[in-house]
Amino acid sequence: MRIFIIFLLALITVLAANLIKKNDLKEIFKKKKITVIELINNDKISKDYLFKKISVKEGQSFWKFNPFKLKKDLENLNEIKNFTFYLNWSGVLQIKIDETEPFMIWIRDENINYLDLNGSILEFDVKNEKDRIIKLFGNNADLQISELNNLLFKKEKTLRSINSIFYQSNIGWKIIFHNNKCVLLPLKKLEKVIDIFQDITKSDLYNQFNFFDLRVFRRVYMSNKKC
Repeated sequence: MRIFIIFLLALITVLAANLIKKNDLKEIFKKKKITVIELINNDKISKDYLFKKISVKEGQSFWKFNPFKLKKDLENLNEIKNFTFYLNWSGVLQIKIDETEPFMIWIRDENINYLDLNGSILEFDVKNEKDRIIKLFGNNADLQISELNNLLFKKEKTLRSINSIFYQSNIGWKIIFHNNKCVLLPLKKLEKVIDIFQDITKSDLYNQFNFFDLRVFRRVYMSNKKC
């Protein structure tokens, strides 16, 4: 009988210990959180900006993490071209990104922004650019530049030669090239006018003059005055 009682007490002790461990384990699972969000491979996009744009937050429940929602959040950011993410068991969420390449840098007064091909502002930290990114000047230029960009994008040689573009409302575009030549373009019938200028660049006329005005359709004014 005494042996039986000892065995019974031992069994109760083991069961109680296991029950406590299970409860502890449940409590640990319940309290498990996303402890850190790491942004990897970011150069121009700030962590603060990106973290404000995604639904997942540091300190939230590990079990409420929704990968489909995070995927949608990241896809909606113009600043990101590609991405991958991984939430490990320790609660660290790693987000690795490939940033969108800025197409232009838009400058007006003290405001400077990167733009994509469509003229949309990229919420990047502007840095000193050593490469030949095109500089765009003029108020509301971002609202008008998409058509010109898409046409220039088809003219790769011309596009690579551009240093800066100036927009003047109701007047047109002024494009200055790295060789210090420039061309004035109208706001309308751009495709036909750019094709005409492309033909000029392939002729001897382009070597003889610095300034080309194509704002009057079917007419070309050429001179050697400074841009």
